[in-house]
Amino acid sequence: MWTRRHLIRQAGTAAVLATTAPWWLVRRAHAARGKKLTVWSPAALAPQVDKILQEQCYAYAKQAGIKESEVDYSIIGVAQILPKLVAALEAGNPPDVTRAAAGDVQRYRSQGHLLEVTDLVEKLHKLQGGFFPVSRETVMHKGRAYGVPQSVSPRPLVTRLDILDAAKVAPPKTWAELVEVCKKLQKPPKLTGYGMCLGLHSDADNELMNIIWSYGGKLVEADNKTVALHSPGTVAAIQSVTDMYNKHKIIPKGAIGWDNTGNNKAYQSRQVIFVVNATSIYAHLAESDKELYNVTGLLPLPAGPGGAIDSLGTAEWLLFKHNPYPEVAKGLVEYYMTPENLRVTIEEGDGRWGPPYKGMYDSDFWKRPVFQHWRGMLERGRQFAYAGVTNAASSEVIATQVISRTMHRVLVENWEAEKAVEEAHKKAAEIYARHQVGS
Repeated sequence: MWTRRHLIRQAGTAAVLATTAPWWLVRRAHAARGKKLTVWSPAALAPQVDKILQEQCYAYAKQAGIKESEVDYSIIGVAQILPKLVAALEAGNPPDVTRAAAGDVQRYRSQGHLLEVTDLVEKLHKLQGGFFPVSRETVMHKGRAYGVPQSVSPRPLVTRLDILDAAKVAPPKTWAELVEVCKKLQKPPKLTGYGMCLGLHSDADNELMNIIWSYGGKLVEADNKTVALHSPGTVAAIQSVTDMYNKHKIIPKGAIGWDNTGNNKAYQSRQVIFVVNATSIYAHLAESDKELYNVTGLLPLPAGPGGAIDSLGTAEWLLFKHNPYPEVAKGLVEYYMTPENLRVTIEEGDGRWGPPYKGMYDSDFWKRPVFQHWRGMLERGRQFAYAGVTNAASSEVIATQVISRTMHRVLVENWEAEKAVEEAHKKAAEIYARHQVGS
């Protein structure tokens, strides 16, 4: 495995150039660049990963003949990246490259902002067994690619195994068991059972959708246009979360105001026993709290009446059209996604993400006990838009917090679950209908 030190030491040599296709060598002379290579990297919530990505960017720039002063690299907080990007697009001055979550590709593609990168995606798809279908489908529209798969990861049940072991309690296999385990082991207000994000943010929408699936509900039918949110399963799922919050009191009261980092902070500060989240929590602990890191489990999600269903998150590299040097932006993304470089990001980053290449899971890193459930979760996992696929409509449903606002109707405004779900269904149906034209 290449290390960060090896990458930097080798930057600019023929050995490293041989590992990536020379997009940037087509126009090597950039001494008179009129615009910097601008990269906005959303904080990975694992500092070592932020550092690796930044180091790789500058290593690539050195190879490409770009001076450090011609690179504008920014690490931007998760709460700031969306408004900052919206403002930049409105001003016609977005970054050249950024990383985004599933759905953003199709939203920005439908708005005409993205550079088509079919050639790059097809080239990378030939490496390491190719991309997982979910990663490739996320960036495609009518046979063309408008983003580059960066990672694919399940959202496991992040668990304090030490607390369960001390009480001789088995990990919960159903949501009903999770409620009982939390009630038995929590010691509020210092320690609460389930750190469920309930703020108006994407983590809440994804987590709520996961419970909706486990109760038999879904966002949309397989035709990718018929919204199916209003169902007995969805209503039962919303009611179950309501009971967790109000009746069983296993969710911290403050969770209703959390952003996407709220559950991370609650777990990392030892205030909760369980959270459902990407493995940013686990990766962060590798450097911040080794003791907690060693007793953290990454378990499959509990089952509901509709079964046990895991949630998948993908991330993609986006390249914007406004860039006067598109070959340079392509070169950077290809450099990031070269398997040798990606392995450094993934494995030295302690599994913050999983690689989107099917053939990159044979190393000793992925054979560690903590990752024993990872591949199974990938294979049976779903994305938010199930039973449809990720598109501009499903992206807008998340961006406008349709599902998490439903939960706020119930928990904050005391609506009945049925009424709140009816409203959410109507909003989602309006969004899908609008996107049917010209999308």
